[in-house]
Amino acid sequence: MYTSFLKKETVFNAIAIFISILGSFAVERYIQFNKEQAELEILENNLLYELEQNYFSLLSLRGTLKSVIAVSDSTTSNWSGISSQKIKKYHQDNLYDINERIEFILSNSYGFSAKNMYFNSLKNSGLILKIERKELRNEIESVGSLINRNYYSSNQKISEGIRSWFHEKALIEESLNFDLIFDKHKNFELLKLLSDRRRNEIYKLYGVENDIEFLERLIDDIKTKGMF
Repeated sequence: MYTSFLKKETVFNAIAIFISILGSFAVERYIQFNKEQAELEILENNLLYELEQNYFSLLSLRGTLKSVIAVSDSTTSNWSGISSQKIKKYHQDNLYDINERIEFILSNSYGFSAKNMYFNSLKNSGLILKIERKELRNEIESVGSLINRNYYSSNQKISEGIRSWFHEKALIEESLNFDLIFDKHKNFELLKLLSDRRRNEIYKLYGVENDIEFLERLIDDIKTKGMF
């Protein structure tokens, strides 16, 4: 009888240990699940903040590009009677360059510094695969081409060409008065460069407006339905 009691006690102890082990595994899994969910929530909030910062940067860039195009339009369409002072007046009405120097007003190209730290973390860690909605996952992946796009590059060569025109004429004139240089030497070569710059800024503006609309939809979708 005593032996039977010991056997029952042993079985009971074994069952208790087994249940205890299962319970500890369940608690561990529960803790790990909560930890992962908290990490995903933090990543989602950070990524959303990053997307919004890029969105606001694009809004600012859109305003700058519209001002550049307005000054370019006024300059090229009134070329025969244009002067450095008239250009500076156009610029005062559509301010975009803090230098307010004629060679920079006519040449500078503008972009924005994309923020992509949390986006890269989401992609490189593989956590992007935890996004169950395929359409949302594809849209977030496509953000990479948007935020890593170089909005400066489209006009960099033309910008350098315009500044080179000013510096070449400065050597001829032996003067660093670029207002005088523009008024005295403006020619078809410069008009062609300015027209090309204007055309490229229009293309750039079109791309920026499309990106703004895309980010608006994406941000609204994440805020409404969540990411994970």
